[in-house]
Amino acid sequence: MTHAASQKIPRLTELIGLAVTASLGCNGPLVEAQPRAPIAPAATPIDAPAAPIDASLDGPAAAVDAPSALVVPPGALDPLYAALDRAEHAGPDGRAAVVVFGDSHTAGDQLTGMLRRELGGRFGDAGRGFVLAGRPPIRHYYQRDIRYGSDGKWAAELGGKRGATPPFGLAGVRAHAEKKDATAWVESCEQCGSDRVARFDVFYLRRKDSGVLAYRVDDGPWQKLPTRLDAGEVEERAAAVLSVPAPGERHKLSLRPAGGGAIDLFGVALERGSPGVVVDALGVVGRRLAHLRSWDWDVIGPQLAARAPALVVLQYGTNEADDPDLDLAALARQHDEVIALIRQHAPAAAILVLGAPDMAAREGGRACDKLPPPREPDAAGDAGVSLACQWFTPTALAPVIDVQRQAAARNRVAFFDSLAAMGGAEQMDVFFHLEPPLAYSDHVHFTQPGYELWGRTLFDALMGGYEEWQVHNPTVAPGPAN
Repeated sequence: MTHAASQKIPRLTELIGLAVTASLGCNGPLVEAQPRAPIAPAATPIDAPAAPIDASLDGPAAAVDAPSALVVPPGALDPLYAALDRAEHAGPDGRAAVVVFGDSHTAGDQLTGMLRRELGGRFGDAGRGFVLAGRPPIRHYYQRDIRYGSDGKWAAELGGKRGATPPFGLAGVRAHAEKKDATAWVESCEQCGSDRVARFDVFYLRRKDSGVLAYRVDDGPWQKLPTRLDAGEVEERAAAVLSVPAPGERHKLSLRPAGGGAIDLFGVALERGSPGVVVDALGVVGRRLAHLRSWDWDVIGPQLAARAPALVVLQYGTNEADDPDLDLAALARQHDEVIALIRQHAPAAAILVLGAPDMAAREGGRACDKLPPPREPDAAGDAGVSLACQWFTPTALAPVIDVQRQAAARNRVAFFDSLAAMGGAEQMDVFFHLEPPLAYSDHVHFTQPGYELWGRTLFDALMGGYEEWQVHNPTVAPGPAN
């Protein structure tokens, strides 16, 4: 089934207005982005037969219907829609979790923050979801709707960083510390969009040399949990989850080593235990789908299963399109393998491949920044900018999106054409020159109104599909309790 509910491209002007209004109303004036983060080294290739690329699926015309940005094979989003229906009717099994793996577009939690706010507003807030433990010593980590921090000496293993030691876990980061004065904390707050918590789920690693984890809620007494594997255990490591109840509304969870060796933390999930939606933003700046495929699924898999998602989103493609040596056949194969891994560990979840949005580059590169600024365009529209210093959508972007589209079709999962939904190619320089701007000067990342626009197009498409699904599914049997 392909549906075209609420994602018509002619609505772009209206959506831009909504995005700007929402972002300015919630967060005040815009600021320029930090310098663009370097792309991480490519992940180690996975040896497997190359997935065929079907020429019959090439081009936007094959995927966009009238023009619809959301392509859904029959039943592909039913697990999400059924979970949303249960949440909307406030059933005891009404938790609908959305897990988003991605790159810097997800790491900034603006796109996912918009989805968290809109889905939570309609279906209820079931919790803030998964975040890293405290503030690990990594660059470009930003999360919304929560407070977090760390004290003392912590180290972090960041997936994709040269020399980092696995496992990296669900969000691509493992924080570890040994000294007892090292503390990591996360806290719900009155000003946060998701301001209540009833349970903290702590995701940690057990080794044969692990120490004792101490934890407490608010200013309560410290509790201790040994995390060391028994010497007789066959495994050298194992992922584990500690659930810490937090009766009431707003709470702070603190974590620290308590002797006997180091502790290793992957993150904390904040859950309310009530019907509604949870959105996990699992993005790492500069990463590609190949990194997620090459990481430690003996840890990621059980952690993903513990999150019990109704929908898993794969948001990649921007860094792939920036690679002149990209192997498209390998990228297709990586999609097949990651989708298979998700189905293995979260068989009840729907899967959506989120197509890469527009981006732009200049043939002349940074040397263009040293030239005089453009003059006012003359009657012919010439502003005195050489062709090499004009911004264009890179030619590599369309093939990457085609691979994403074909992989979704081949694996019978949903696909959302972000590029088409936001107006097509050659938009980033236009977005940058709007007032307020929708894109930053790097012509890769969006400002908050830009992410609001992207999130709005996706949200509207999903809600259009949900409303159509409801017509054919007026009642839903109870799902598994979470």
